[in-house]
Amino acid sequence: MAEQTKKQKPKRSKSKESIPKGLQPSRPFTSKKLFRVVVFSLVAAIAVIFITQQIGAASGSGSIAEIGLIFGAITGIFPITIYQLRDVQRRDSVDKHMPVFLLALLSSVQSGANLMKAIEQTANRNLGALTPPLKNLRANLSWGMPIDEAFDNFAASTGTRVSKRVTLLLQMALKIGGDVSENLEMIQKHVSDMQNLEKSRKSQLAPYTYTIYISYFVFLAVAVILVTSFFSEIEKVQESLVDTGTEGGMFGSLADMDIGLMETALFNMAIIEAIFGGLAAGKIGAGSYVAGVKHVVAMIVIAVIAFNITTL
Repeated sequence: MAEQTKKQKPKRSKSKESIPKGLQPSRPFTSKKLFRVVVFSLVAAIAVIFITQQIGAASGSGSIAEIGLIFGAITGIFPITIYQLRDVQRRDSVDKHMPVFLLALLSSVQSGANLMKAIEQTANRNLGALTPPLKNLRANLSWGMPIDEAFDNFAASTGTRVSKRVTLLLQMALKIGGDVSENLEMIQKHVSDMQNLEKSRKSQLAPYTYTIYISYFVFLAVAVILVTSFFSEIEKVQESLVDTGTEGGMFGSLADMDIGLMETALFNMAIIEAIFGGLAAGKIGAGSYVAGVKHVVAMIVIAVIAFNITTL
């Protein structure tokens, strides 16, 4: 008997190694994709900055070089923003289809199937971004992977808090046993309540995001009015003082005022407000500072357009 058990041990390890690579639990490639996106963004940003610096040096215009720096930064941020938006859309699709997945499991269990068979049947449905992780979960279970490990891989591939919580609850339902349909119904109700609370939170905080944009537009409007009206009048006064040769008097202090420096200060203030306001809008609206990168890019582009229109 001891010799038979010794002979059976290598067979078990061999069966695990015989799983084809295509059906083994897939590791998330998020870090590798992100690395390629970051490298591409850096190369593109450096190229834009270098080209604009050369154009500015050839034309003798310092404004082209300054704008080139800003657009170089935007070029570096833009691919990362697109990558982040696609990942947010995937996560939203996973969370959106999670209650449908639970309802499909519940209907399969109520029709007489066990939970494992219900998961296999549900993987054939079209559940958006949730479909590939479900098919991977079905493949892992069919090849004899331990249930806990298969569910952990499923939670890691989806990558959302809702899916991780659902996976944990499903594992507990399998271990505890009892009425599986009742447990699934409770899990489905819990997920639906969570999503309703999240929708309510976003709808309540949406006005604060609009407030950030409104205050930013007010600041830009004031800055544009100062540049086009107030600063232009100061320049006329400076020209008249130079023409008449008057250094003192009531308007003598305006002769040494650097209008270009003041315009640059206003523009830098607009960029700073765009960065912090955009990050705050992302945190308020989506609950993440990374989600505010798109707001930062939009505000910076608006500031560049507004301040360049005044110089036309």
